Amino acid sequence: MTARKHQPLLIRPALPDECEALSALAQESKAHWGYDDNFMNLCSDELKVTPAKLARFRMRVAQAGREIAGFSATRYEDGAADVEEFFVAPRYIGTGIGHRLMQDMLDHARRHGVHHVRVEADPNATGFYEREGFSICGEAPSGSIPGRKLPLMRREI
Repeated sequence: MTARKHQPLLIRPALPDECEALSALAQESKAHWGYDDNFMNLCSDELKVTPAKLARFRMRVAQAGREIAGFSATRYEDGAADVEEFFVAPRYIGTGIGHRLMQDMLDHARRHGVHHVRVEADPNATGFYEREGFSICGEAPSGSIPGRKLPLMRREI
């Protein structure tokens, strides 16, 4: 299916029976950046969406028509929010769905007294986060690849 910019978009809570579909979308989105099979295998556990993640994070789905086009997961703690998952299906990259998901997350955080949001970004996603108002503030170790560092980004709200 080709992405359409004017397709109706619904942003809603993730459902427990969507874990497999969300995991597949995360894998597809990560692989979009040209990572090899070995890298993707090392990331597979971290990219899995589980019922435990659904319970632990605020998970939101961007639904375009009947299709899941992206999703986000946010963890809230001590007046801060951490982006734990943020993926858009490759066919929807550049359609504004990522921006809409981000606005949903930031609006919710703002309403709940959060002052800043952090993300350990994939290096390929730093441009997106910068366009959304984030700045690099350090680096963090990868949860999947020993020795790999990820840009740590932050946005005040």
